[in-house]
Amino acid sequence: MRAAENHPLTDPWIAIARLDDDAEFGPAWLDRAVVGLGGAAQVREAVLVLGPANAGPFQARALWPAGQPCSAELASACEQALGLRLAVNRQLGAESVLAQPVMVADDLIGVVGVRFRLAGVPAGAAEWLRWGSGWLAVRLGESHQDERNALRERLMTALDLLMLTLGEGRADDACRAVTTEAAVRLGCDRVAVGFARGKATLRLAALSHTADFARRLDLVRALEAAMTEAADQGQPIRQADHADNDPQPDGLVRRDHASLARDYGNGLILSVPFALPAADGLDRQEHGVFTFEWPEDAGIDPQAEVLASALPAILGHALVTKRRQERPLHRRLGDAGRRLAQRLVGPRHGAFKLGSLALVLAVLAGVFATGDFRISGDATLEGRVRRLIVAPFDGFVASAQARAGQVVKEGDILATLDDRELQLEASRWSSQQNQFNQQANDAEAQRNLAQIQIARAQSQQAEAQRRLSEAMMAKAQVRAPFAGLIVSGDLSQQLGGAVRKGQSLFEIAPLDAYRIVLQVSESDIAHLAVGQAGELVLTALPDRVIPFRVTLITAVAHTEGGHNVFRVEATPEAAIPDLRPGMAGVGKVSVGEARLVWIWTRRFVDWSRLQLWSWLGV
Repeated sequence: MRAAENHPLTDPWIAIARLDDDAEFGPAWLDRAVVGLGGAAQVREAVLVLGPANAGPFQARALWPAGQPCSAELASACEQALGLRLAVNRQLGAESVLAQPVMVADDLIGVVGVRFRLAGVPAGAAEWLRWGSGWLAVRLGESHQDERNALRERLMTALDLLMLTLGEGRADDACRAVTTEAAVRLGCDRVAVGFARGKATLRLAALSHTADFARRLDLVRALEAAMTEAADQGQPIRQADHADNDPQPDGLVRRDHASLARDYGNGLILSVPFALPAADGLDRQEHGVFTFEWPEDAGIDPQAEVLASALPAILGHALVTKRRQERPLHRRLGDAGRRLAQRLVGPRHGAFKLGSLALVLAVLAGVFATGDFRISGDATLEGRVRRLIVAPFDGFVASAQARAGQVVKEGDILATLDDRELQLEASRWSSQQNQFNQQANDAEAQRNLAQIQIARAQSQQAEAQRRLSEAMMAKAQVRAPFAGLIVSGDLSQQLGGAVRKGQSLFEIAPLDAYRIVLQVSESDIAHLAVGQAGELVLTALPDRVIPFRVTLITAVAHTEGGHNVFRVEATPEAAIPDLRPGMAGVGKVSVGEARLVWIWTRRFVDWSRLQLWSWLGV
């Protein structure tokens, strides 16, 4: 059998395509497909299964022969084809089965199954069914596209209204904007929304096209009664006429809706309740109702009614959330307290309960337990003695043997000054002394007593000047007065340079005598006293703790880092060979025992007292 010869585009297919009733289209299509496959001579049974695209459920829409149930073998093949989205070809003894999926673009909308009387599927049968399913795709694809377009339009409308809700600043403005826009989009005469919390009475929040509805008290009461009626029953209520006494198949009470329709002449009223779960720890659920009213003489679009049924679940959540954010402070604090109590005494939240218990124990420990109260401050290490070495006379630097940072011993030469002028001066005075001695000898030979005394006095004067010059020459070598560290001074960069008498050349501090200088804040200085013990940790030696004792508290404050601090001096109580002047760290002075809660909060309490005094004078 050649498909090209057996299925031309003939009148039967056109006649099938022109059928308006979908219930007739499926069986007519299947009959035509069986005829193209050889009819009853080659086909035992056939089935057409259709359903919503991709999701299902898929159901048999046509059987051939009509009225004959589908066999299990054919049903199994169809199910496999739906699952795989591929054609299934099976051989059942002397018979065979073919199941061909029906696709619209990439969407699966059904399957065609045929059971043949032959041991194998006839050649061209799969192509025939694939070609014939194109008529199904065209017919069902149009319906599917219409549904998609309608769904897309509804989704866009819902999205626009949701964005309008989120775009408004206040909840009341959002309610008015949403109800008015929904009335325009859905063709409603009125759209109203009301809210309630827990068992409270539902109150009208907004009415479309109305900024102030306080003067329309009768309408407001009627709307609130209808909304309450829908909220109490928890289901949407649709009122299409004015009758309120006729029995309804769904069993819902519509008395207030009928009164609203009768008094205000509406053709259709739809009230859709919505609810949000109670917030964590709260037993008062927030809920509300949207009421849509269409005029009696207007043609109501079914799609508008479908959209109206779906909108409250989306918009209600956004509006209630916005209203929650605008609650007064006392209500938010009350809700927070109830949530906290529910977590503490209610079920679940085990980790929160354990954390709360630990926090309570920590607070109690802080209130009743005591600890070591210590005052801390930045600390610097200084030498207890700092000896200045100055230039003994005006001169020039001849050599420099040491500089700042070096450790020297007592008597080590630090630098040498040029003493050539002193040597010449000493020689000059020595020559004059010899000359005066000669004059004294000549005067003795002449027995001139006065001249003898004058010459001897001048000789003694010259000797004193010579000894002075020799003493200054001995001081030309600048030596360390004791063992220590050169804190400052470097003449290696001033060789040949001039120095003046009394000019500072070096500063030396001993390595076995230090003092600790702490910078203590003025808010803590009142707690310190001489003799208190403390501990120092230096930045250069963080693994060592140096004990000390306070020896001096200065009474004058100075500014450092934008804060007033006092200078507190202390003496180390342990000798550590690695200490060097200028090292910095943090020192802590032990003041005594105090309650932990006072230690932790004293700075805040003192600051609060100062601010109260500054602002209120109390």
